[in-house]
Amino acid sequence: MERYLNEKDYLIIIIISLRYYETISGMNTSVEGEERTSNTVYIHKQLQSEFIQNGCRNYRFIPILFPGAKKCYVPTWLQNTHVYSWPKDRDDILRRLMRVEKYNPPPIGPLPTIVSIPL
Repeated sequence: MERYLNEKDYLIIIIISLRYYETISGMNTSVEGEERTSNTVYIHKQLQSEFIQNGCRNYRFIPILFPGAKKCYVPTWLQNTHVYSWPKDRDDILRRLMRVEKYNPPPIGPLPTIVSIPL
């Protein structure tokens, strides 16, 4: 896991759900999943740190709202980036993972001719 966090070529999917929100916000304090909780919080802090180091620009995080999740569950540091909804945005998520643009720009036309007219 540490290797994927440090290797910047990998895109990271962040699944947003009520359980994730409760875990990262400290609302889920059950002892039964303490290891899972501490791992989730550790990863969250690593991702947040990278986001801040990148000047608050999102280069590789893909936040995805699962059914039943609300936009307010998205961490505040990720709320200004595009948040996908599963399964509604499935095709856009796949394009993002494949690094394929949704729309191809038209080809560049010929350069315009500039005519100078003296006054």
